[in-house]
Amino acid sequence: MTDSNQTPATSQFNRHKGMKLAGALTLAATVLAGCSTVQLDPLKDQEIADAIKSDEQLFQRMAPAISEPLDVNTAMARALKYNLDHRVKLMEQALSHQGFELAKLDMLPMLAANAGYTSRNNVDASRSESVLTGIESLEPSTSVDQEYTDAELKLSWNVLDFGVSYLKAKQEADRVLIAGNARKDIMAKLLQQTRAAYWRAAVTQRLKPRVNELLAEAEFALGRLEQIQEQKLRAPLEVLQEKRRLLSVIRSLRSLQRSADSAEIELATLINQPPGERLPLAIPRQIPELQELPEMDVEELERIALANSGEYLGQLYNARIAQREARKSMLRMLPGLEFSYSGNYNSNSYLYNNAWAQAGVRISWNIMRVFAYGDIQDQNESREQLVEAQRLAANMATIARVNLGWQQYKNSLEAANLAQRFEELDEAIASFSEQARASSAISGTRSLVDKAKALNTAMTNALAYADAQEAFGGFLSTLGFNPVPFDYQTHTVDELAMKLDQGFENWQEQHLESYNDMFEAADASTTQQKEDDPA
Repeated sequence: MTDSNQTPATSQFNRHKGMKLAGALTLAATVLAGCSTVQLDPLKDQEIADAIKSDEQLFQRMAPAISEPLDVNTAMARALKYNLDHRVKLMEQALSHQGFELAKLDMLPMLAANAGYTSRNNVDASRSESVLTGIESLEPSTSVDQEYTDAELKLSWNVLDFGVSYLKAKQEADRVLIAGNARKDIMAKLLQQTRAAYWRAAVTQRLKPRVNELLAEAEFALGRLEQIQEQKLRAPLEVLQEKRRLLSVIRSLRSLQRSADSAEIELATLINQPPGERLPLAIPRQIPELQELPEMDVEELERIALANSGEYLGQLYNARIAQREARKSMLRMLPGLEFSYSGNYNSNSYLYNNAWAQAGVRISWNIMRVFAYGDIQDQNESREQLVEAQRLAANMATIARVNLGWQQYKNSLEAANLAQRFEELDEAIASFSEQARASSAISGTRSLVDKAKALNTAMTNALAYADAQEAFGGFLSTLGFNPVPFDYQTHTVDELAMKLDQGFENWQEQHLESYNDMFEAADASTTQQKEDDPA
């Protein structure tokens, strides 16, 4: 029952209060019901199996099967085209470029469109009363329809935001260049890894038939010794000692087999091929000779490396980014001037003009940022010092890598030459042992041990050659040498392999000598500055 003392306004207020309470309870119930329906939803076995199957099909489509034996340049070309880690870096660079394009859009004026629909369950009315007497001066009235639509199209441009967006776009441009240099470093490292894995796989695959043959011979001899031991045809201690020597041979040969298998798996991973499949390699009959070290001063090589180092160049770009960040922080302290122009529409029937245009100029200034000037200046100085320290650290790291790469390649050349001499010596010993065995001068076990030593030395020599190839690739990588053409993705594997081969053949002329003019000009500029400013 309604209280007779309640006024119509009070009754209407109570109804509105009840409606608000009911709406709040309904909203709370809906939210709680939604929260209770969210449960753990682990992937089903079938979904996991489908994902695995889908990935297998993607692998097959991404990297075509190998139809012809691979040489080292073709292996590197396939790594560039199909290596998954390299694809990730390529996508990161594309994402960085997209960020640059979006940053440029921030410099444009803002064009915003708004539209809406409004509906009330009662009339939007109001009454007026005298400020002096408190007596109602007008009866309740309205100037708004219970239902109406409105729309606005507004063009605005803030001068301060434009300046900040311009500096941000320049920063994003530098980040694109940083990503590009980082990808070049990844390319160089990928070429080095592929070169090393290819030669390890090639030299071990070349010796694998000899390993298998000698392993079969050793296992056959071990079986004969076990028969002799069972029949007690020889002294037990002598048989046990020979068995131990044969087992040592077998263990060594098994280790050589594992080295060959792991090298092929590593190469298959780099060129995105199934690791379990045997890779056909175009192993040359005559292993190419190792290249000599360039006849240049190490200091010149250090400067060339710095000019090509993605890490060092990245720090130079970071210095520009830090400078623009400092300008942005100072720019934000200035007042902002905004120009706007908009077209408006409202369907309210009480309006005299339902459509109108509006222009405006507004200035805004966050005065509190002025009081933070000292802190902002300190932050900019700290950022500048950090960037300088990072640049010097990158400089030193690059120089250290060049010297280390130079020394490692020099040491690997010496190790390869020494390993070659050991192989020749052990092969001669094994040949004499085989002749002595044929004449029954020594036992078969002794001959097998000598042959195993010779084979192990041959494998050591082969791996020393592969290590030297890896060190050579590492040395080129420290110099920033990159024979990959800019548009390499448009080339086939064979075309790319040919360009890589040409690049590596002429790397000294194309890479080292091309920087002489640049450094001579820099030295001349420095000399001129010293003459102009002796102080």
